[in-house]
Amino acid sequence: MPVKINKILYITYLKEPTYDLLEGLLDIKKIGLEEIILFSESLPQGLKEKLYEHGINLKRDKGSGPLIPRILDSANKENASFIVAHLNREKRKMFKGSVVRNLIKNTRLPLLLIHENGEERSFSTKGLFDNVILAINWSDSTQRALLYIIGVKALVGLIDAVYVLSEKPTVKDIRQLRDRVEEIRKICLEEKIDTESHIYAGKTPEEILLAAKDYKATLIVMGYGSKGIVKEITSGSACYRVAEESPVPVLIIP
Repeated sequence: MPVKINKILYITYLKEPTYDLLEGLLDIKKIGLEEIILFSESLPQGLKEKLYEHGINLKRDKGSGPLIPRILDSANKENASFIVAHLNREKRKMFKGSVVRNLIKNTRLPLLLIHENGEERSFSTKGLFDNVILAINWSDSTQRALLYIIGVKALVGLIDAVYVLSEKPTVKDIRQLRDRVEEIRKICLEEKIDTESHIYAGKTPEEILLAAKDYKATLIVMGYGSKGIVKEITSGSACYRVAEESPVPVLIIP
C-alpha cells in the first residue's frame, strides 16, 4: 500500500542548516511532502523561501525543554509522518549516547539519521533512495521495513537486500537461506523495484556497513522491534551501531 509522507520533523544541531542539507529530501514531495518542521538553533535567511518555491512549507519549532519529549510531543501534535535527525561532529558523542538511542527506542515513526561526514551532498545529488541497502531476515521488524520500502517505491532506484549469516550453516541451511533471500528479491521485483539479494557472513553491524560500501549505498534501511534482524539486534546493539557509525543515512522502521 502506498506510503504518504506529508510532514517531516527535521532535528539538527548544526548552527546553520542550509538548503543543500534539505535538498536531498525534496524528492519526497512525490509522495506527499508538504511541510518541514525545523528543530534548529537558527533559521537561515532565504531557506524558507527556497523550500516554498518547491511547494514545501517550513516551520520552526520554538519549544523548550528536554529534546526527546519535545520531539515526540511535536510529532504527535503536528501529526508528522517522518523524523529526520542530522548529526554533526561536535555534538556526535552526545547524540550517540542519548538522542539516537532514545529516538530509536521511543518513536513509532520512521526515523532517518544523517551524519555530517563531509559528504552530505552525495545523497542529495544522487537521491536519498537511489541505492538502498535493505537489511533482512524473517522477523516482523524486517517485514515492516520491506513493506515500508514497497510503500515508497516511487522514490526507490535500486535495492540490495542483505542477509547477514552469523552462525556456521550446513549445506542444507545455505540452500534454504538462498531460497528465502530470493523470495524477498522476487517480492520487490513484482513491485517493479530493481532488486538484488546478497548473503554476508560475520557480525551484523560490520557486514551491513560493508555492504553499504560495496554497493555504494545512498541509504541503509533497517527494521527495529522486539524481534530484530538477529538476536544481536533484540537488545538494540546492532541497530544502534549501524545508526551511529554509518557514513550514509540510515532509515529505521519501528
